[in-house]
Amino acid sequence: MEFGIERKRVHTRARGDARLRTGSVTTPLRASGAAVVTGLPMLAWQTAFFLGAVVVLVLMSFWSLENFRIVHHYILGNWKDVFSSSLFRSVYVHTIWYTGLSAVVGVLLAFPFAYGLAFHVPPAVRRVALLLLIIPFFTSYLIRSYSWTFILADGGLLNRFLGLFGLRHFAFQGSLLSLQIGYLTYFFPLVTLVILLSLMNVDRSLIEAANNLGAGRVRSVLTVVLPSARIGLVFGFAFGFMLALGDYIAPTFGGSGKRTTLSVLVVDATKAGGDFPRAAAIAVIMVITLLAVLFAAFAFAFPRRRRV
Repeated sequence: MEFGIERKRVHTRARGDARLRTGSVTTPLRASGAAVVTGLPMLAWQTAFFLGAVVVLVLMSFWSLENFRIVHHYILGNWKDVFSSSLFRSVYVHTIWYTGLSAVVGVLLAFPFAYGLAFHVPPAVRRVALLLLIIPFFTSYLIRSYSWTFILADGGLLNRFLGLFGLRHFAFQGSLLSLQIGYLTYFFPLVTLVILLSLMNVDRSLIEAANNLGAGRVRSVLTVVLPSARIGLVFGFAFGFMLALGDYIAPTFGGSGKRTTLSVLVVDATKAGGDFPRAAAIAVIMVITLLAVLFAAFAFAFPRRRRV
């Protein structure tokens, strides 16, 4: 009998040690009073300015517009019109393509810059670079985007510069390149900051160990830096996608009316007779799409550990 009890104790202790080694031990969540008090302002902010606005938006999507007046009865007319519209389906696909491409391009361009700042420049230069990344937020995004219309116009600065070398004028304005430049003007500094903060937290000893084992710089980046900074890269993509999805200025100025997105449809619906219920239905679809992309990105950034 005593032998059986002792054997059970040994087995339980060994199983606990295995859980500690694999990191699969679950600890109960306990909320302290200080955590609750400090978290209440953020909870109140999110409830009032996000959840409250989303609830009103969802309710409005079921209202109708009659004689240029909003009627508060609940019907599915707006949703039927939106999903049955070939224009909406085409704009939805193009919007996902534009915003997804801009987010990927933003991460690909920001990573080398952030990597150089994190590992190959003195701290003084890094502080100056951080200041330069923050300075664009001191100016209006509308002004910065509008300035690109003079640069990329048919008779703009870029075409005049190309004309000095005998090159013909290119139709930059309204092109996909112009739209992507507008998006990057909006969120590139923020994406760079997010990735830079993630790279600065990478353990340098892991990179040194990889180099001592014979890994070159490129292999160290691929096998050590990228996995260690995965959360920052995913967050950078999420921020870029989120900001580009709701942006109205870049498609308007950079797209020149040729690159219609969901945000443009929302504004057009409110301008054309003040059809706010239809605009609300489109906005709800944008919110659902954004949440789906964000949850998928966070699931990739924080994968679940397998229990042993």
